[in-house]
Amino acid sequence: MAQNTTLTLTYNKSQGTPAAAVGKVVFDATAITAADYIEVTTGFTPKYVKFDNVTDRICVEFYEGMTADTCVKTAAAGTRTLETTNKGVTIVTGGFRVSQNATLAVIAASKTCQFLALA
Repeated sequence: MAQNTTLTLTYNKSQGTPAAAVGKVVFDATAITAADYIEVTTGFTPKYVKFDNVTDRICVEFYEGMTADTCVKTAAAGTRTLETTNKGVTIVTGGFRVSQNATLAVIAASKTCQFLALA
C-alpha cells in the first residue's frame, strides 16, 4: 500500500504529561443567556474538548489549532458542520469555555451535558 505524502501534517511530538477531565453538567430550567459562556476548570490547558448535550444529542468538538470560539458541531441527525459564526469552544488556561449561543444550541435550559477534555 502506498503512503500519501502530499499533505501537511502539524502535531506536537512532545506529549508531556497526559491529562484528562470528564464531567457532567445539568442545567436548570432558568433562562440561558445567549451572550454567556459556561467555563469548565480542568486544571490543565486542553488540546481537545468534546461537549455533548446528551438530552438533545448535539455535540461540539474543539481540536488544538482551531480558532477560538469555533467548533465542529454534530446535530442529532448526524449532520456535521464547522461552526465559525455561531460561536463554539474557547480554550483558556486551566480549562475551556462553551458558548450558550441559541443557534449553536448545545447548551440549553433543563438539559444534561457531558464533557471530555484531553491535554
